[in-house]
Amino acid sequence: MRKGYFTLTLVICIFIISCEKKCDCNQPWDSSFTYVKNDLVSYDGKCWKAVAQGRGIEPGPWLQNGNDIWEECNNSN
Repeated sequence: MRKGYFTLTLVICIFIISCEKKCDCNQPWDSSFTYVKNDLVSYDGKCWKAVAQGRGIEPGPWLQNGNDIWEECNNSN
């Protein structure tokens, strides 16, 4: 029975990890769209990940020009 729980836990963990969003930015950033946490966009040749909900905030360095929702995305985050 213990082996069955271990196997089930392992399968669930692998499934959760494989479902995480990687930095696959196909959508261009649009200032009129409201983005939510974990949305991915491309802007200025880079991939950006929303860390909060927001609209009209231009992706860029954290806390510059009002940016408080975007962080540059790489495959490790």
